[in-house]
Amino acid sequence: MKAPPVRALIFGLPLVALLGCTRQPIKPKEPQPFVFRSLNLRQQDGQGRPAWELTSPQARYDLQRRIARATDPRGVIYVGGKPRYKVEATSGLVINDGEVIQLEGKVRILVLGPRGSVISGDRVRWTPGRQLMEIDRRPVLTERQSRLSATTARFLLDKDKLELRGKTRVQQPELDLRASRADWQANTGALVAAGPVKGGRRPAAEKGIVQTVTGSSLQGNTRQEVVDLLAPVRFTDPSRKAVLDAQRTRWNAKDQVLSTALPFTGVVDQLNVAGDSLRLGLAEKTAIIPSGCRLRQPGERLQARECRWNWDTQDIQARGSVQLERDQNQQITRSEQLFGKVGPKGLAEFTTPGGRVFSELKVPPPSKERRQPAPVTF
Repeated sequence: MKAPPVRALIFGLPLVALLGCTRQPIKPKEPQPFVFRSLNLRQQDGQGRPAWELTSPQARYDLQRRIARATDPRGVIYVGGKPRYKVEATSGLVINDGEVIQLEGKVRILVLGPRGSVISGDRVRWTPGRQLMEIDRRPVLTERQSRLSATTARFLLDKDKLELRGKTRVQQPELDLRASRADWQANTGALVAAGPVKGGRRPAAEKGIVQTVTGSSLQGNTRQEVVDLLAPVRFTDPSRKAVLDAQRTRWNAKDQVLSTALPFTGVVDQLNVAGDSLRLGLAEKTAIIPSGCRLRQPGERLQARECRWNWDTQDIQARGSVQLERDQNQQITRSEQLFGKVGPKGLAEFTTPGGRVFSELKVPPPSKERRQPAPVTF
């Protein structure tokens, strides 16, 4: 279907050619570009509603090549007759009266509305008939605290979809991830990135500490400020000798929380940890295992419904049907609550101050061998 014609409103300064009176033929001069006070291009969709428009305070127009060079171009892209995107750039080339528009300099594509999303780049090739924008120089998407960048990008206007390709980077406060490519939906903020995903976290309050994270791929939402790493996920903190292996794991940038609703395993120094789910409150420096808590260290094993650990104070609290098994004397301690503390050697010591405890232990039976009486000497 052929696109409706572009209507151009151009107010110009005419160029006057002065011809001298002489018998010798005058060699024709090459046509000079027209300089216009303003440029205003508009196009309608098949139902007569505005599709897009582009204006410029000044433009130079080449009649032969049908190219207009615009200064400070500004545009609006409509969907269903309503403005959806705002476009601005330092300069631009309008080819064939709007068949192709190349924007250069500081190019910005603003998603209109309360979301505040901005797609930027140094050069954008806009083809209105294909509803396509191609960004081949430093494409970047910013929304709230999220930043996405890549080598190149394509913005499919009719699908509200931004395709980032080549050395894709996903950044949020303290988090920096790399992927092979990513797709982002402008209307919902949904994000999907192909893996492998690799990156790290640099805690703002702990200078010099770098934690690494890997995953098979990534899903998230820039509007909700969350990133989900898909299994297998590994989170490593060398400063604390900690490794976490998990399935789908969520990073919430706004709340500074790392969590998973699926079973996981981990190691913190000499303490092995496992559970049915996990929540790390990084601001509070607190790890919570809401269900199925299992701790294991040399000579001891603990099970509880819930466990809490503050890695700043090293305090541990186990609650709900707690059972602590010790290899020594095959001791079993049961209680509704146990407290512990991780010592300098990475081992936890548990106590029950003021709590009811039931303990079982096996004492080895006395030896059946009778001792021989000592010899008597006279």
